[in-house]
Amino acid sequence: MPKPSYDGVIASVPVPMSADMEIDLAALRSYLAWLEPQGVTGVVVNADTAEGAHLTSDERAQVVAAAREAVGGRLPVISGLICARTSDAVTLASQLRDAGADGLLVFNPPSFLGQPLPTDMVLRYFEPIRGIGLPLIGFNLAADLGGSVLDTGTIKHLIGEGLIDAIKEASFNPVTYIQSRDAVRAAGRPVGFLSGCDNFIHESFLLGADGALLGFAALAARMTVTLLDLVKSHAFDEAAKLNAESVQLLAATLYGPPMRDSRARIKEGLAALGVIDSTVVRPPLMPLSAPDRDAVIAAMRTAGLL
Repeated sequence: MPKPSYDGVIASVPVPMSADMEIDLAALRSYLAWLEPQGVTGVVVNADTAEGAHLTSDERAQVVAAAREAVGGRLPVISGLICARTSDAVTLASQLRDAGADGLLVFNPPSFLGQPLPTDMVLRYFEPIRGIGLPLIGFNLAADLGGSVLDTGTIKHLIGEGLIDAIKEASFNPVTYIQSRDAVRAAGRPVGFLSGCDNFIHESFLLGADGALLGFAALAARMTVTLLDLVKSHAFDEAAKLNAESVQLLAATLYGPPMRDSRARIKEGLAALGVIDSTVVRPPLMPLSAPDRDAVIAAMRTAGLL
């Protein structure tokens, strides 16, 4: 079981589906074989990019097993954990572990919405999940994608209690990003700080990130890896050039409003590259309109992917 690494680029990947909206595990394995050589340090399945909330528990386990078959032993396979109840989260976490997951990206349940959010409520959710024995990544997720944000005090408690090994900061808000970064750095126990801000990738790297966990990397992995490497090596002019010429427009297109369409846009991009055949997303998500599809293709051409 490879241990997740938090100092590189982890791709949050889609799950291809057939025309009748069934998960296509053969297509997933083929896609991961295409992705693996591009320099990512891990893959996340069953998360937002993968329409994880729209998959059954059994489907999520099947996806983990297929990903493990495709890249297991070489790349860690991390699964999103999306549940509403603590007991369901523990049951599903155990099922995903048994299917071969090397770690879990823990989505905040709907009950975390609204402020103030008691820190003890968050700890009581994470504690039994931690008990199943896998590394855990906490998750700040933008409200436009159905998520919520943990305050800095709660982040420090999660780290101090040993309940998380990393946090993905995907609030899509630079102020919140900096506050979360500072909370992680001040916590007194080393955990990974992962940028999940697909809307300001370059800037988030400059603000400070150990690594990244991005849906953008599902389509443009090599570009993302290069950008992070340039920033880490202090090649700031080259990083700014790559961002201006390639990353910025593509990220703005994939994650522009409505953000919910990012899942369909990434699939359209992969289909344009010939990596997957079907761009089907599960309802209530909708396929892209022709103008939106054209915008994705145009952005990919500008970015040099086509």
